[in-house]
Amino acid sequence: MSFYQKYRPKKIGELDLVSVRESLESSLKSGKISHAYLFVGPRGSGKTSAARILAQVVNCEKNQGKKDGLEEPCGKCQACESLIAGNSVDVIEIDAASSGLVDDIRDLREKVRLAPVQLPKKVYIIDEVHMVSTAGFNALLKTLEEPPKHAIFILCTTEAQKVPETIISRCARVSFTKATNKEIVGSLMKAVKGEALDIDEEALQEIAEATDGSFREGHKFLEQVAAYGKTIDSVLVLQVLGIVGRQSIKKLLEAAKNRESSKVVRIFGEMEKAGIKAQVLATSLLTEVKLMLEDNLERGTAIEAELKLVDELIEATDKIKVSPLPLLPLEIALLTLAIDDSGGGVSIPKVEAPARQEEKKDEIKSVSAESAIRGEDPENKDNLVVQNYDGPLANIEKIKMEWMDFINVMSASYGSLAGMLRLVSPVDVKGKSLTLSVTSRFQQDMLERDVKKKLIEEQMTKIWGPMTFRCVLGEKGPSRTEPELQDVNVEPVNNDTVEDKGIIGAAEKIFGG
Repeated sequence: MSFYQKYRPKKIGELDLVSVRESLESSLKSGKISHAYLFVGPRGSGKTSAARILAQVVNCEKNQGKKDGLEEPCGKCQACESLIAGNSVDVIEIDAASSGLVDDIRDLREKVRLAPVQLPKKVYIIDEVHMVSTAGFNALLKTLEEPPKHAIFILCTTEAQKVPETIISRCARVSFTKATNKEIVGSLMKAVKGEALDIDEEALQEIAEATDGSFREGHKFLEQVAAYGKTIDSVLVLQVLGIVGRQSIKKLLEAAKNRESSKVVRIFGEMEKAGIKAQVLATSLLTEVKLMLEDNLERGTAIEAELKLVDELIEATDKIKVSPLPLLPLEIALLTLAIDDSGGGVSIPKVEAPARQEEKKDEIKSVSAESAIRGEDPENKDNLVVQNYDGPLANIEKIKMEWMDFINVMSASYGSLAGMLRLVSPVDVKGKSLTLSVTSRFQQDMLERDVKKKLIEEQMTKIWGPMTFRCVLGEKGPSRTEPELQDVNVEPVNNDTVEDKGIIGAAEKIFGG
């Protein structure tokens, strides 16, 4: 038996939705039980559970002959026991999704006239009542207008707008809403205690956030995780379910707003390993940013960061479908917030000049001489170092030799970014401008975005002095020989070559895909 069935409420006082519980408890005290109810609410909110409890209330021996002050079902009398076992012929559950034709409703109308066989009241629970056909509703309407005294109808639906007004007007409506996280956790705790599970509060919150207000979904998720053992934490929830609750989304956004770029990269790395769907993550991020935006508006605080992030996320969502790495556009959107022109992020360290000044001067003179031979203006900004740097200009041979070292340093903090750089090649350098050969326009677009460009150039500064870069498609770059590509730009992955597998194969090996 599933957790949801095993631990579903058995009394009105045990219903997890506070609003519904209070409404039905009020009906019990007054003794006013309607001949027809319409339970409206989202899936998994407890409509069927409440209907079954109500069927027990009206048939329990404790409540027979009472006109007010009805009590909770005792669970011990013959009527309660038969209803709990689900073998009573006087409580009929109908799925209108498969039994909504007019002939089925006409059959119901004929049988409802017959007196109950075992119980005082005959109860019809019609689930997904909005699926009943127009002719079926017309047949049902007649019964609701003139119901026999021994019959009660409980109509359940997730789409009240599809139920005719003539039907709605003849029913007492009870609205079921999406459960709050607190209500979900309270419901899950019944299963946690019953199954003797050891689960931390954060893991419970993660499950609750992922249910979209559905008790049934919450118990289903908990049951899946519990299959891996009695001890449950948030890491296990993430690994098993592949979901990202609101708590994880909040941590990610807080890291971006606090300019913790390395933490943003780390969280994305964990999500990538867990197999999080990019589209689902994009929706969750946008939903949370929307809530943050609305909250800031109410408090009168600044909303510039949220507005910028919304734009970045919407743009990133469009790129998910064309990105070889689906999570990468979202990661860049968050890093854009974490590292911007207003400060934060990775700062450019002060560059230390090499120890031997004479070597620096000789190399600078050599560069100036080369510029003169090529007919270039030595005063051109591309051939001069910036004012606060007095070291030599790096040449293409040096950069090629140290390219993999550069990528390895990048990978320590920016794994996804380093992965993309493994697929590009340094092909030329003029002064402090490096030309990189890329294999696709997508790579070019991603690498030249402001936030990524800034990160790359900052790391280049640490190794080769102040330097900028630009990207060109492979066929447009300077000619290169095959040995150069093999010796300099391709890093073996797990001792297997990626030469014959193309760009996608290389990316899969690098990122563990």
